[in-house]
Amino acid sequence: MKGRKIFEPPRYMTVNLAAEQLLEIIADRKKRKEHLAYTPDTICVGVSRVGSDTQRIVSGPLKHMLNVDLGEPLHSLVITGEMHPLEIDMLEEFATDVSSIQDVSHSNYL
Repeated sequence: MKGRKIFEPPRYMTVNLAAEQLLEIIADRKKRKEHLAYTPDTICVGVSRVGSDTQRIVSGPLKHMLNVDLGEPLHSLVITGEMHPLEIDMLEEFATDVSSIQDVSHSNYL
């Protein structure tokens, strides 16, 4: 805050927190009957420490991102759009649950 003299250490947003906040937005917009650009079943990719020896990549529906453990920061959350079948095959390699990727991808993306 402006004029605040208290030092706080830096905090990084995790994939879990980002997913939680996005799901809250979805719930709020559903109540107001607004158009949704994404849903709890939208396929997402969570990545952490990309390029390092400890990098981690996980894919699955947004609602599954609440429970993934990507370890230490830095984290990124990617929300997918239309995907090519080859991209879907690659995401299945990193899926929290392969059937969830297949179910969502075949109904929404192909």
